[in-house]
Amino acid sequence: MDEDKYRETYRSVIPLQCPFEKTLNSRRCICTEMKRVHLADRECVSCKEKIAWQNCYDFMALLRKNAKFALKLTEVDGPLPHGKEIKVQNGSVLGLQKLFQPEDEGKPNINQLLNKALEKYQLFENLPLDQLMQSIVHFKARETRKDKKR
Repeated sequence: MDEDKYRETYRSVIPLQCPFEKTLNSRRCICTEMKRVHLADRECVSCKEKIAWQNCYDFMALLRKNAKFALKLTEVDGPLPHGKEIKVQNGSVLGLQKLFQPEDEGKPNINQLLNKALEKYQLFENLPLDQLMQSIVHFKARETRKDKKR
């Protein structure tokens, strides 16, 4: 499929693209407001609720803005590179889980954690961002599998 045509179809089929799509597709987290959509040979994640999407969008925008130092970047103009985006998405969710559910070692629920954050801190800007940045810095992606030589 032509990549431009794919993007056009994607935007028409998925009006609320999940800001946590990469981490949800990695199966490290869950979200009660997500809806999986298969488009061509790819799996996409849409949000079912505009308010939940806005919370995720605002949270991720704040983190991207504040994560420059943690990601060893001087500027963030536009989307982050894939690996750094994975660190921000996964690390921030695991950081929220440490803040609100330290005893829970199951898959974190993004919507539930963001609702708890807003309930306790009223604004995402009031969160202890230094703790979330530590989680982002320490997040390690899965190692790539190396083909075994026979």
